[in-house]
Amino acid sequence: MTSIIHVKSLALCEAMRPFTSILAIAGTYIGGIVAGAPFFSIPLILAMVVVFFVGAGGMPFNDYFDREVDIISHPNRPIPSKRLSPKGTLYFSILLFSLAVFISIFINLLCFVIVLSAIGFLYCYETFFKNQGFIGNIVVAFLSSMSFTFGGIAVGNPFASLLLSVLTFFLFTGREILKDVQDVKGDILTRNTLPMKIGEKKAVLVASILLIAAILLSPLPFFLHQLGIGYLTIITVVDVLIIYIIKQNLKDLRNTDQSVSLTRIAAAIGIIAIILGVVM
Repeated sequence: MTSIIHVKSLALCEAMRPFTSILAIAGTYIGGIVAGAPFFSIPLILAMVVVFFVGAGGMPFNDYFDREVDIISHPNRPIPSKRLSPKGTLYFSILLFSLAVFISIFINLLCFVIVLSAIGFLYCYETFFKNQGFIGNIVVAFLSSMSFTFGGIAVGNPFASLLLSVLTFFLFTGREILKDVQDVKGDILTRNTLPMKIGEKKAVLVASILLIAAILLSPLPFFLHQLGIGYLTIITVVDVLIIYIIKQNLKDLRNTDQSVSLTRIAAAIGIIAIILGVVM
């Protein structure tokens, strides 16, 4: 019995993809600090907890709707590997969403509305936008990049961190398209993604253009005096990594598997760059 509980607990943790949520938490905190909050702020801490629960709930929610596709694309995930049941995974995501909504009440009204809207968008994405190609990528990237702005909203300064959200939006949209190229064999059963509509090579080209846009925008927080020299130094490393990702994708479509992981690493290093930019 203990062994079964242990396996289920590990599967639930895996379903949440905590690494992805940690990036969102860091983005929320940084967004609040850039917006002028002190390093310890109760509304900002609550916002970080809310963002964690929304992100952590969105992952098993996605697994529930993608359970048939994941048999081919991601057979080791909790549902296709039989470690979690589809219904149990769905209930778990609803629990996490409910915690996010409840906690957001104690931040401010706008945060509460945004959390409800974000969960609504996630539902619309899974039931409709996911099958609409490029617009589905935009919805996911928009929700992911909003963490910076959400931190600013939590501390009463919604526009201060908007540039960071825009920059991240281009990075995440490019990554979402690369993920669709990566999953095209499994998605062909149930989805109509951008690579299916315009071809994998053209989809990679679109992703590359979006990643280039992120590179072009990346120095602006320094030149607008939002972040210090520490940011500019490290973000240059991120830009070089993204250039490498673009080059590898255009060279061979089979490199998209590696590129999806490298783009996540680039986002993580970007968070470190912003943190250094705040203190340096």
